[in-house]
Amino acid sequence: MSGSFRTTLVFALLLSLVGNSAFANEREEFFEARIRPLLVSRCVECHGSLTQEGKLHLDHLAAALKGGESGPALIPGNAQDSLLYQAISQTHDTLAMPPDDSLSNDEIGAIRKWIDDGAVWPVSKIEFFQRNVFNTLNRSCIKCHDEQSKAGDLSLVSRERLLKGGPTGPAAIAGDSQNSLMIRLLAGTEESATDHSKFLNNKDQLTFAKWIDDGLHWRVPNASPEFVITEEHREFWSFQPVTPRSIPDSLSESTNPLDHFIQKRIEQAKIQVAPPAKARTLIRRVYFDLLGLPPTEEQIVDFEEAFAIDAKAAFANLVDSLLESPHYGERWGRHWLDLVRYADTAGDAADFPVPEAYKYRNYVIDSFNKDKPYDQFIREQLAGDLLPHASDDQRWEQTIGTGYLAISRRIGVSPQNLKHIMIEDTINNLGKTFMGLTLGCARCHDHKFDPIPTTDYYALYGIFGSSIYPHAGAEHKPWRQDFVYRIGNDQAAEVLKEKREVLEEWNRKERVAMEIYRDFQRKKITDPNVTRASTWANVLAVREERRHHAESFPEMEIAYAIQEGSGHDEFVQRGGNPHPSARGQLVPRGFLQILGGQVLPDGTTASGRLALANWIADPDNPLTARVMANRIWHYHFGRGIVNSTSDFGFRGSAPTHPQLLDYLALQFIESGWSVKQMHRMIMNSDVYMRSSQHLTSNNDTDPDNNLLWKFDRQRLDAEQIRDTLLAISQELDTSPGTRHPFNHHLTYFYRQHDPFVGNFETNQRTVYQLQQRFVKNDYLDLFDGPDGNIQMSERKVTTTTLQALFMMNSDFTHERSSAISERVLKTSKTTEARIRNAYQLLFGRPPNQSETAHVARIAMQLEAKAGVKTAWLTIIRSMISSNEFLYID
Repeated sequence: MSGSFRTTLVFALLLSLVGNSAFANEREEFFEARIRPLLVSRCVECHGSLTQEGKLHLDHLAAALKGGESGPALIPGNAQDSLLYQAISQTHDTLAMPPDDSLSNDEIGAIRKWIDDGAVWPVSKIEFFQRNVFNTLNRSCIKCHDEQSKAGDLSLVSRERLLKGGPTGPAAIAGDSQNSLMIRLLAGTEESATDHSKFLNNKDQLTFAKWIDDGLHWRVPNASPEFVITEEHREFWSFQPVTPRSIPDSLSESTNPLDHFIQKRIEQAKIQVAPPAKARTLIRRVYFDLLGLPPTEEQIVDFEEAFAIDAKAAFANLVDSLLESPHYGERWGRHWLDLVRYADTAGDAADFPVPEAYKYRNYVIDSFNKDKPYDQFIREQLAGDLLPHASDDQRWEQTIGTGYLAISRRIGVSPQNLKHIMIEDTINNLGKTFMGLTLGCARCHDHKFDPIPTTDYYALYGIFGSSIYPHAGAEHKPWRQDFVYRIGNDQAAEVLKEKREVLEEWNRKERVAMEIYRDFQRKKITDPNVTRASTWANVLAVREERRHHAESFPEMEIAYAIQEGSGHDEFVQRGGNPHPSARGQLVPRGFLQILGGQVLPDGTTASGRLALANWIADPDNPLTARVMANRIWHYHFGRGIVNSTSDFGFRGSAPTHPQLLDYLALQFIESGWSVKQMHRMIMNSDVYMRSSQHLTSNNDTDPDNNLLWKFDRQRLDAEQIRDTLLAISQELDTSPGTRHPFNHHLTYFYRQHDPFVGNFETNQRTVYQLQQRFVKNDYLDLFDGPDGNIQMSERKVTTTTLQALFMMNSDFTHERSSAISERVLKTSKTTEARIRNAYQLLFGRPPNQSETAHVARIAMQLEAKAGVKTAWLTIIRSMISSNEFLYID
């Protein structure tokens, strides 16, 4: 068949179809004009795809013919015996539809006529698209013309994109298939670089033409109904603007406004407050709170003297001095690292190391030490590479800040093929950490409790899908990719070009050798000279040669950071399934509707990370300041004003002091988002300086201390216990942590059955210890320490037998106890002096007479049986296991 004859035939068929479509039969017109609107407006709400009362669907013919619990709803040609007619005319004994508002006589008559005329029910234009066009379009067209590929600079992912078209104009003209570029290309009458006439058969071409002529209707199959944000949603407390709060009148004599918010509630409850804490209690409390370390005896004595002269001034000065300590950032940076699930490994099935991850850890510590404004801290972590900078050092620091996104957890043996899981981890953590929202719940469906439709999730997904995450390596792709070089990736590529070419050849050789080894698992080996041992030896030999070359690469500054990719919007992944067959509607990149619903301008080529950072850090965002102010309060008092510190949604806890929370949030913003200023405001309050003394008179009214009439005792956390023991034993290395002693970063070949396991001993602060995702640190896990796999907004506090056994019998405790006892023996010559020294070191106070006498008797007995060293080792180890050592009053 000649090309001209085929074209003529196709257009003849198209014209025939257009003619048939234009002159639809009278009964179809009657259905569209009179019946479909009735069904949609009066029936489908109770008998549609979402709700099927009586198991009856009335949204398409087959379902109506099948009927529900009472039988078929329609008998074409016989309205009198059709249940639908009997129900709407209310001639049935038990059925009546609609139940509340009957149809008019005219409407009932129309339904009767339609059924008697055969119940003709043509497919709607939307149904036609969904049944006949969508899958073919997805399979044959969108694979080359999606938002990322855009062959010919043309996207076909939505009606809007079709109408917009590409460089040569619209791809389709609604109502005019003959002049639509898409049909002309498919029919072969329009020339292009690619022959499109082979992509669809004649039947599909005719179907596409009818779809266009009918108006180019488009609705993705199974798309969720439009999510409606109600007034109830908008009026929920956490979505209300942060508003100025007047300081309540109370009997408190404090000059700190926070005390009046607390005292007012206490007065209303008619309960008493605990007395102020003593100087020794306060200095121990504030040292552990801000630094995570105990004060020395000299520091305690100096503070006591100043406190006796002017308690408030002495305490304020103490807080100020500790906020200037470099150890402050180590303590409070660890809180942030808990939130962002920091780890030194990627989390894939082999847990590949990320030697550069420590740079983000140190960036966080330095940011807290510098009191970096929190809004800037947010922007740098989400879009630091896109922010203006005054120097190259600032540019690099901000780039390292995007390590927050880069450390998102990788999954499986091929994480590069599971990007949707990595982005889910990003979005879930972003929502919880910065806004106190559980966004991950909207990945597969609209959020069940909060006003977050699944389209909002994919509006954010498009932003991160338009960004380039670094690949740390994994079993099936062990080569690193897309790390960020300080000199620029293009310049680094030039410097490393020759070495990379050689490395690529070694990579090829290694894969060949590995595939030969894997043949033992996949097929029968007949060559007697080829053994598992010999082929594995060959793999190791190739890797060793490759290692020699890799280690010759020049040292360059590299960051585990994010880069800009190609900006594009994303489809909803129905049910969370990323396969193209599960594509839902295309969602423009943007922000949560409940928080403003801003979207990127159409055609934006940037990822949108900078816009997102600005949306979150906007002072008008009702969540950002509230969430962070509540976190700071939580870390000081052991509980937040909102107990669910990462869930400010409908399922979260209500604030115990909502006016106080708003006051703190507004002060936070007005202070320039200064975290240190928040410390000063909170800690220089009567409520923070109260003792932990329990008052039995309050048991009936507020037994859980929700009104903060006392300071709750808190157990030292895992880092505080370890760092304190190292400090008291004079073994603590206070130098900042740097790169862990990993092997060269180009030499990793870990597998899921032989994953990376590191154990780098150090006496530096615990925050600098290696943190893996697959293999937990036994000590940290035992004492409820951090977990690099999940966000830890509140650390659980468990009490187990294993903890007691560790404190009594572990090598770590034994070695620290030995060092502390040696220190006590070396600096004190009498039993009484040794007891006083031990109490001062471990408890921050001198012993009383009863304690001195009791320990002296024990020391004498133990020394007689086992000698002086063993006796004092035993005493110190017992003191370390006591509640007074492990708890802060």
